[in-house]
Amino acid sequence: MIDRVAAILLMSPDPRALADFYRNTLGLPLEDEEHTGIPLHYGCDVGGVHLAIHSSAGFAGVPARDAQSPVMVLGTSSVRAVAERLSANGVQTIGPTDHGFGLIVSFRDPDGNLVEILEEYADS
Repeated sequence: MIDRVAAILLMSPDPRALADFYRNTLGLPLEDEEHTGIPLHYGCDVGGVHLAIHSSAGFAGVPARDAQSPVMVLGTSSVRAVAERLSANGVQTIGPTDHGFGLIVSFRDPDGNLVEILEEYADS
């Protein structure tokens, strides 16, 4: 049974630039990481979930991925503040939009990955 999200992995042709984007626009504390058999990549823990950005060239015998990376939904207590920060960094956004359970602002990162920032309502 699945009971939590353990990690979100993004594959990028330029993982350093993508890590810089997330550091600068959302303040994510991505750090250099290396593990046995896996080339340098960037990662951090956010709300108990590990977020890592790897080269799309593949690692540890896993072939390169052409597929679109998964959508990330990241939580916040102030979606409007995040939307302002994104806008200040030149990122085009959609929203914030009311989805009934909370407000969401959506955008695509430099690699075209869809990212949504969620501020859940207190009674959700």
